[in-house]
Amino acid sequence: MTVAVLREGLGAALALCAWRLPRRVAAARTTKISALLLDAFPVALGAVLLLALSARPLFSGLLLFALAAGLALADHVKREVLREPVVFSDMSELPQIFTHPQLYLPFAGPRLVIGGAVTAGAGLLALLSLEPPLREPGGWPAILSLLLAGAGWALSRPKALAAAARLLRRLEPSGEPFADAARLGPWASLLVYGILARAERAERRARHRPAPAAPRRATPELPLILVQCESFFDARRLSPRLPRDLLPGFDALCAAGTSGRLDVPAWGANTIRAEFAALTGIAEEELGYDRFNPYHAFARAPVNSLAWRLREAGYRTICLHPFDRGFFRRDRVLPGLGFEVFLGRESIGGRRSPPYLPDPDLARRLLETLDEAGERSFIFAITMGNHGPWGKASGPAEIAALPQGGELAGYLAGLRRSDEMLRILRDGLDRRRFRGVFGFYGDHLPSLPQTFRHLRFAESASDYVLWRREAAVPRRLDIGAQRLPELLFETLEQADAYRLSA
Repeated sequence: MTVAVLREGLGAALALCAWRLPRRVAAARTTKISALLLDAFPVALGAVLLLALSARPLFSGLLLFALAAGLALADHVKREVLREPVVFSDMSELPQIFTHPQLYLPFAGPRLVIGGAVTAGAGLLALLSLEPPLREPGGWPAILSLLLAGAGWALSRPKALAAAARLLRRLEPSGEPFADAARLGPWASLLVYGILARAERAERRARHRPAPAAPRRATPELPLILVQCESFFDARRLSPRLPRDLLPGFDALCAAGTSGRLDVPAWGANTIRAEFAALTGIAEEELGYDRFNPYHAFARAPVNSLAWRLREAGYRTICLHPFDRGFFRRDRVLPGLGFEVFLGRESIGGRRSPPYLPDPDLARRLLETLDEAGERSFIFAITMGNHGPWGKASGPAEIAALPQGGELAGYLAGLRRSDEMLRILRDGLDRRRFRGVFGFYGDHLPSLPQTFRHLRFAESASDYVLWRREAAVPRRLDIGAQRLPELLFETLEQADAYRLSA
């Protein structure tokens, strides 16, 4: 056996492992030949392209395996931490691993990720310099690259895209990512979801374009404030071991307003799912495969929303977020959701990494914004203060003894700061004799999977409250996040009717 044949064999074996490794994480048991071929297609295409460009089979196989190992690790971690496998729209978050590593690497283990990347990089550089090419460079790699680019462009055309979607629907994807990754294979499910999402997107968008609001008896003129609080929920639901006086600010608002569970479309992360639902009133099922990340592509075009509705009524629409304005493409998306002004950390403060901007500080900045904006304004604030991962903190012995007890103590400390934010806001609104509506909700539950499993806590709903100074009668109402915009508008109309009758 010649050295060249041995190298080709080892390169092919690495490519096969690159296909098999993510399938092992997904527990794939593909039975349809068509699904099996589709699942193998991205790896085979990558192998051919890398070999054509480098003419080095070992280098090509190792690079392909390194990329597949990265996908497999991300899939494994996401299943554990977020109760969901990797989906096609997660690819848009890849640059954020490098721009905001503190939000991703701690969940996977920084030593494992950095060590693996350094080892793979060193091995690839060594092979690139030491492994001789099998042939002299020619023109056909460039031709192959052009053909692939042309095929990608053709597939983006509406007719070709619709035809590809029809073929892929024959595989009968269920839309449930765990089941589809196991039945079709992880590579195939990424392709199927991505192509079907793109094929259906234009029609789904057309149903939710901004349009003139339906006539009302009267147009509200009072301010509306809505705060989306990072990882907030009433943690006392976890266990009777947690102190009953954990959230006095939240309890005071609930005692004089509408409150309840908020069924949010994510667990542990993916803030933008709850954010999109709470601003637009669009349910998950109406988004199809774009539901995994509406900001990935769906919301790049203007979408009807509460902000547009109020803007048409003459309101100023302002968003505050003490973080990178480009994170999750909010700098592009929020104007399309109707916000005239979007203030990020460069305007209101905040840091790249923990402790970010503490929630009490954001409360004070929000009150200043209200003073500047005036009565007829809609202010939407996105907090960052209690974002995970949470460093280990000291706490009572009964909490410290729990799995992830230190992280839970750190989370609860952040929760208390969020509650302090509520007390600051209510006191500030009282002093201003605020006549409008204040809304507050949690975007998702915190990612503390070991604690939740130990306490047998399987719920996924967060909590919300709508408050106005004149309404002293509490009301309990459990809703889905998509119902929040209409409920906010109804409460705003009630506040306005009270103002007119007073």
